[in-house]
Amino acid sequence: MKKNVNLCIDLKTIMQEDALLKQGQCYHGVLSRTGEDQYLFEEETHKHVDRHIRRNPKLFDGRYVSLVHMRNGRYQVHMRTIHAGEVRDHRDLAFQVYSELLTALEIID
Repeated sequence: MKKNVNLCIDLKTIMQEDALLKQGQCYHGVLSRTGEDQYLFEEETHKHVDRHIRRNPKLFDGRYVSLVHMRNGRYQVHMRTIHAGEVRDHRDLAFQVYSELLTALEIID
């Protein structure tokens, strides 16, 4: 394990519930370097924290859409399976998916 101390950095956090990082609290997510002395931490949704193997953490997990931050730095949107027999109004479903997708994409700054 290699240790390094970065002094005088700007750390931006995108958290699920806590506005500020709590002392002694362990957070799961993605830490990315966004500039010379700038870093971004995005917390994973709490639904998936207890998994044993973490590959690409989910940053948003909704009813229709989930947003994943991949190791290559890109974001990926996943769509859940829709049962055709349960869809009564296709326009309403499309609007709900659209609204949820907007909410998920707001996480990406």
